[in-house]
Amino acid sequence: MRILDPLLFLIGHRGAIERIAATRHAWIVGAILVLSAGIARNYDHLDLLRQPEWFIGPFVASMVSIFFIFNCITVPLKLKATGKIGPQFLSFLTFAWMTAPCAWLYGIPVEATTDLITATKWNIAFLAIVSLWRVFLMTRAVAVLTDVTHPRAFVLILAPAAFEAMIGSLWKGMSLVQIMGGVRLPPHTQLLREASGFIVVTSFWVFLAAVVACWIVKGTAGRPLGRERTLSSVTSTTFAAFAAFAFAAWTIASVPFQPALQNKLKLENLIKKGRYAEAVAFASSKQRSDFTAYHEFPPGSRGRDALALLKATSPETPAWLRKEWNDIALESLKATPFFSEESLADLNKKHPEIADALRQYAKELRARWDSLDYDERWWLGHYERVTKTEPLKNPPPTR
Repeated sequence: MRILDPLLFLIGHRGAIERIAATRHAWIVGAILVLSAGIARNYDHLDLLRQPEWFIGPFVASMVSIFFIFNCITVPLKLKATGKIGPQFLSFLTFAWMTAPCAWLYGIPVEATTDLITATKWNIAFLAIVSLWRVFLMTRAVAVLTDVTHPRAFVLILAPAAFEAMIGSLWKGMSLVQIMGGVRLPPHTQLLREASGFIVVTSFWVFLAAVVACWIVKGTAGRPLGRERTLSSVTSTTFAAFAAFAFAAWTIASVPFQPALQNKLKLENLIKKGRYAEAVAFASSKQRSDFTAYHEFPPGSRGRDALALLKATSPETPAWLRKEWNDIALESLKATPFFSEESLADLNKKHPEIADALRQYAKELRARWDSLDYDERWWLGHYERVTKTEPLKNPPPTR
């Protein structure tokens, strides 16, 4: 294995595939590359020192996925007839981990350079590119090493990969939707939900097509999925240098993002524990620039928490902080009318600026009644019932 083979593998280079398969400790290089991809995915989302998900998650997820796909190709390719399964699984695992640099695309800081909606679209695009790239690379590795045709390797890899994408997206989509609670999702979350739904449907049909193709495109392995392990002419320390350099580079790149992220996570933790006075004191000691600008300011879309935080503020609380929580409370009340007659009266007394903004919002909805969607009509109907406002001739629906 040569020092540039991990890069050459990313373009499907036959020689790189052969050399990686014949290198005894290539899996170590793959493991380091997985760690580098974990940082690239999460350097602006997780506290790398205190949240181990960035390195535990990729290994757990990859092991489950790789084991499932390997078992799906073992019988059709008759890998047991070519040699021991253990070394072949290790080879398959190594190549799957070697695809980790594809995920470096996630490290492009689109959130820091554009708005949240555009950043979400870019991340969805990155997901599509990385997924297809990895399927291509694993198809190429299996075809080169086992001597099966590329179409045969492709459909065998694609079927379980599409099934995994379908199940993962279905779970993700269900976690984003809170239909029974009457929640209108934020635009970027709604975009993710729609993308998840699209992936579920597309993956289902791709899975069915790939399964059918598996019966049409024939072929079994002529050689084992791997090569006799030898010590490369380049020592293990040398060929691991590329992976180690990539890991170090992503670690260094993550440093500027961590302080603001740690402040955000600390504030979120205080709010989740209901320690509102401490949360106000902590946030008041910072500037807005001390928190990530590309994430929702805590508590995000949780309007009740925002109102509780506003209640804990004092005249000394910075104006920027009160505005953040005022905006969160207002947007949450617009999205989910969890207010009652009593709570709205309390809102009028304690937060008149928010109550005034709600009145203006209701007035604006009434003015464009014919163009309202179902959620907006439902919100207006609830507001009119609570405030005992004379309803429109065509009253909004109830839930």
